[in-house]
Order: sequence, then structure tokens, then C-alpha cells
Amino acid sequence: MANIDAMVAEYVTTRDIIKTIEAEQKKALEPLKAALEVLNVQLLDQLNQVGGNSIATDSGTVYRTEKKYASLGDPKAFMDYVLEHGAFDLIDRKANVTAVVEFIKENDAPPPGVNFTSTFVVGVRRKS
Repeated sequence: MANIDAMVAEYVTTRDIIKTIEAEQKKALEPLKAALEVLNVQLLDQLNQVGGNSIATDSGTVYRTEKKYASLGDPKAFMDYVLEHGAFDLIDRKANVTAVVEFIKENDAPPPGVNFTSTFVVGVRRKS
């Protein structure tokens, strides 16, 4: 058991060092990320002023892309619409892991068409 105790102690120490370094890096990167955000706004403004999607310069090319997001403000209204109109292309198809686990508990097998796997990982808590 002494060997396991030493490994757990080393794990906790290493995890703490990583956490400290990541926090220091995050703090050190804050002003750089803020500067990039200012430049991002300024460059987008330039693109909008010329009415273009890209501008080539000697230092590189600036371009804009459109990121699109769709979130549900009213999930019930959305699902009612999908079901009423058969608009299943509006939704992503994937199995809900929590529901599948419950299904397996009740049925001793996953639902038809679902491949379920589970893996174990090690977790270590600090001694209080």
C-alpha cells in the first residue's frame, strides 16, 4: 500500500503544479487576448467599410467568416413544430447517454441501434 500512497501523493502534487501553471498562463494571456479582440473588432470594421469578405496585405490576409448558432428559447414549441410538420431535419440525432444508461438498467441492453460503451478513469481527491 505504501507504493500506492506514494503514487497518490505524486498525483496530487503534479495535479496542483499543473493547476498553478495553467492559472498563471491564463492570467499572462489575458492582456494578449484582449488586444486580439480589439484588433478583431477593428479589422472587421475595415472589412465592413470596404464591403468585402477579405483584404490581402503584405503581412497576410484578413477575412471574415460567419459563425451561426441555434439555441432553443422554447424547447417545447420547437419539438411541437418538428413533430407536427415532420421537420426532423431541424434536429440532430444522437442518443442521450443518461437516458440510455437508465434504459440499460431497466432492460439489460441498450435500445436498438445504440452502441453503448463505458470506460473507467482514475480520479484522485486530496486528503482533507
